[in-house]
Amino acid sequence: MSIKDMLSIAAMNLRRRKLRTFLTVLGMAIGTASIVVMVSLGIGMQEVTKEIFEGYGSLTLINVYNYSYQDPSQTSNSMVWSSGSEVTLDAKKVDEFKRIPGVQAVMPLVQVYGYLKSGQYVSGIQIMGVDAASAEQFGFVLDQGRLPNTSTGSNYELTLGNYVLYNFYNPKTYRQAVDNEGNPRVSLDKSRFQLTFDHRNIYEYEDYGGESTPKGKMYKVNVVGALSQEGGMNAYYTLMDINALNRLYRENKDNMYGLETGKYQEVWVKCESTDDVVAVQEKINSMGYAAYSVQEGLQTQQEMQRQTQMLLGAIGGVALLVAAIGIMNTMMMSIYERTKEIGIIKVLGCRMGNIAGLFLTESAFIGLIGGAVGLGVSYALSYVLNTQIMETAGIRSIIPLYLSLGAVVFSMGVALISGMYPAFRAMRLSALTAIRAE
Repeated sequence: MSIKDMLSIAAMNLRRRKLRTFLTVLGMAIGTASIVVMVSLGIGMQEVTKEIFEGYGSLTLINVYNYSYQDPSQTSNSMVWSSGSEVTLDAKKVDEFKRIPGVQAVMPLVQVYGYLKSGQYVSGIQIMGVDAASAEQFGFVLDQGRLPNTSTGSNYELTLGNYVLYNFYNPKTYRQAVDNEGNPRVSLDKSRFQLTFDHRNIYEYEDYGGESTPKGKMYKVNVVGALSQEGGMNAYYTLMDINALNRLYRENKDNMYGLETGKYQEVWVKCESTDDVVAVQEKINSMGYAAYSVQEGLQTQQEMQRQTQMLLGAIGGVALLVAAIGIMNTMMMSIYERTKEIGIIKVLGCRMGNIAGLFLTESAFIGLIGGAVGLGVSYALSYVLNTQIMETAGIRSIIPLYLSLGAVVFSMGVALISGMYPAFRAMRLSALTAIRAE
């Protein structure tokens, strides 16, 4: 019996019992749709989580801090989980980080809080001292202008964070510096700016220290650009060349807290790929530094979500299991109804493998049709969930191509497994007994 004949006979037998075939296919479609939708929700959760973590920073970035954590296994006190100790981050350590395999770029940085004044308006800013030569590799996206160059003399340059212009306000009335349409009254091209690190240059406070201290300086600064919000968390910082910021520190030690000459508060390490992040971070930790990467947090979160995805898939699998039992029941009923037919084709010399193949082909047809219909239902349900139900919930249903193809192949596989026992039973059926059956 040729494959063409086998397919033709299997299709004819399914058409002879339309209602039973329809119900069996329907069960298979429901089972397939259940698994696909459940798994697609898990995939959607992972994608949303990845997008959220990418908003925190690059997945190839490692933040190295100027402190370390003691391993709790190295202390005799079991109640002490960790203890912090300060370690040095300087130019020598930056060179060591650059030599670690898998590292693409390294950028030291320091941060300090200051006040940016423009006319009667002021805005508090978080200034990040960076190396402008390597800053573009670390996710600083410009909305306009450029990054600050190394300042010389009294010429200091700033690149504002995306939200700084909207944060200006009048320090006397605390009214925000925006017009009736919500646009900032302070602009990059028309406004002049001054920078100070002493709040007494902004607010009129009395000195309660018992001894008057001179106010900090006001510096004229050139704002040369603004960051785009596409840079994620980086868009909140105002950038200045790290050498210029250290020079300002020498003149404002009483008002610039957290800085120390020749030392960095933090170092950013950019890896060549996400595959290098874990190994590089472990190497940095072994050098005695606390390090954090978005990739590390993402992997931890995705591991938890994989367990949730397995649970969702198992829930959908229950419906597919019920459908598989339905296919087995359909094939067994088909054997009882076609017992005499089986006996006749055996007497005519049909091989045992062809008899089993007939029933397996019918099972495969049911699995293929049910899988295809279930996949179509999955796409429809996914569309409804994404547009009508979960549009504002931060959850999405995503059905990638591999899931679509895998669902159809899997449904056919389940159908074939379900049809094996009935097929082997039909193959072992005695020809004489089958012929005598009514």
